[in-house]
Amino acid sequence: MRFLAPSFLHLAWLAVIPLVLYLFRRQAKRVQVSTLLFFRSLAREHQESAWLRRVKRILSLLLTLAIIVFGVLALARPASDAGADTPGSLVILLDRSASMAAKDAKGHTRMDEARDAIRQRVRSLPEQVIVSLIAFDAKPGVLLSRSRNRRDLLRLLDGVTAVPREGKPDAALSVARRLAELERPAEIWMVSDASAASDRPDPSDIKLTATSTALQNPTNVGITGFQIRKAPLARGRYEGFVRVSASGANQKTLTATLEVRIGGRISQLREIELKPGDSSSLILPLEGVRGQKLELELKAPGDCLGSDNMILAPLPELKPLVVAWLSDSPDPFTGIALGSLVEAGRLDIWKGDSKSWPMKEKPDVYVFEHWVPDAWPADRPAIVLNPQKSAGPLRVRALDRTGIPHSTVRLVAPENPVSFRIATSRVAITQTCAFESLGSLEPVWLAGNETVLAAGEVNGQRIVASAVSPSQSEQLALLPAYPLLLGNAIYWCAEQSDAMSELKPLHPGDWLTTTGLVKWTEWNGTRSAAASDEAQGGILEVQRLGIWETADGKTGSSILAAAEETNVPRQSTDATAAKPGAPTKQTWRKTSGNWPQKLIWGLLAVLILESFLFHRRAVY
Repeated sequence: MRFLAPSFLHLAWLAVIPLVLYLFRRQAKRVQVSTLLFFRSLAREHQESAWLRRVKRILSLLLTLAIIVFGVLALARPASDAGADTPGSLVILLDRSASMAAKDAKGHTRMDEARDAIRQRVRSLPEQVIVSLIAFDAKPGVLLSRSRNRRDLLRLLDGVTAVPREGKPDAALSVARRLAELERPAEIWMVSDASAASDRPDPSDIKLTATSTALQNPTNVGITGFQIRKAPLARGRYEGFVRVSASGANQKTLTATLEVRIGGRISQLREIELKPGDSSSLILPLEGVRGQKLELELKAPGDCLGSDNMILAPLPELKPLVVAWLSDSPDPFTGIALGSLVEAGRLDIWKGDSKSWPMKEKPDVYVFEHWVPDAWPADRPAIVLNPQKSAGPLRVRALDRTGIPHSTVRLVAPENPVSFRIATSRVAITQTCAFESLGSLEPVWLAGNETVLAAGEVNGQRIVASAVSPSQSEQLALLPAYPLLLGNAIYWCAEQSDAMSELKPLHPGDWLTTTGLVKWTEWNGTRSAAASDEAQGGILEVQRLGIWETADGKTGSSILAAAEETNVPRQSTDATAAKPGAPTKQTWRKTSGNWPQKLIWGLLAVLILESFLFHRRAVY
């Protein structure tokens, strides 16, 4: 037995008062009266022996003392030691990632359940235990560090809400261990809907307990990928790439509806059938003008998480990409392919030869054809067409002028964006060089056993290399495959450039460089609403989902698109995972709540008994 609030035990001195009153009561006085007849009649009606009167007095004293003792013990909050040894410090880890906003049938979120569990545990702790509170999403935040003030803890706990970010507990666990090591014995308690953290290896002797607040049978689908761009070889049109995923905890196959709205009007409806844990990718043609609001809303029956169901984004204005095309003997079909992109207003071509190198102004992308510089440029992405010597990560061997014809090519990397929407079944090419080494580049096309198209990143630089001559190839120049290939390669290489920055959505936790007021059309999980943030010091951390607009007129979007959060976990059979000896949530409730309740009920019973005896039975 232990007391959670031993400071109230000093109130036991109140028992001295009835003892003093019992021991030092006033003696009866002798008073002369005119007659004793009346008093004799009363004595006969209430005649009692001396021992019975003494028992009644003792009973009165005991009942009074019981009331005082029960009241003091109830205030001191006795608890059983059946759970575990009381830690010297407790570090509470609270998950506030996006999935903690998932709701059950009653509308309670996982965060509501987590707060209730923490309140119950805190009430069961002795006052001398030092408590810390850490809330984490992608990064940890220490809300309360080493305090015995329970009111501050509960006040800060009420202010914690789920935020639209991914949950990464590893960094939070490291911070929690550092805090726990300051006071031994210590315990770390993690409250989350994710898998049990007690399975993680812990070299120290600090107890690590995990309590899951996950739903028993969750159902969720969400948008886990989004990108928008101008449609290749199409004027005034956009394309939206969307990936839709279903939680692995879903009990059955769901049919979800993707509703596409531009400027508030429905433009498309797509139905997607998703098995548990499956994903589906869509390419959506979009028609609109710059600044129109694009809304993608995913709907499914029984969906428990709303933050991953909506994408809000403005249709952007594409700045032309600056492409430097350098060649001593340019291929005419390369010029035609690049010219088609120039006419669509998506490229600005700087044409030059080897004498133009090095360039004073930097383009977004270099295109080297039949020629490569001796000093490889590592500051910009590069597309190398039909190189005749080794350069950078490429080791090249030149072939005969006539080259090697291949009637077909084989696509070996269908997921590579360079080969997007290119049908290779009718492509016949002529290979004019051979790659002896590609470094870390990935083969995309194979002709026979030879790599004729490769793409990848080397030290952060994106590179696309082709060993094909379009003018010598039988069919390549006559098909839309070559313009598409060049367009895909240029756009993929330039994804990190300034001209493409407006197309790239932000995520909560990213930083926005701006000053002044930032206006939002925010998606809060259930509806769109207006909001605003003030950028301090020329920078603002993105904390919302939706469309943002800065004071200087720049616009963009912020999306969740996190597969880990869409994959809402299911409650395991053993809801609370703990190391041996660690108390479970059920034990905390039992040990902290039963004794005070019993004492209070006992106090009420004694009061009723005393009232009955002394007021109905004249016990005095």
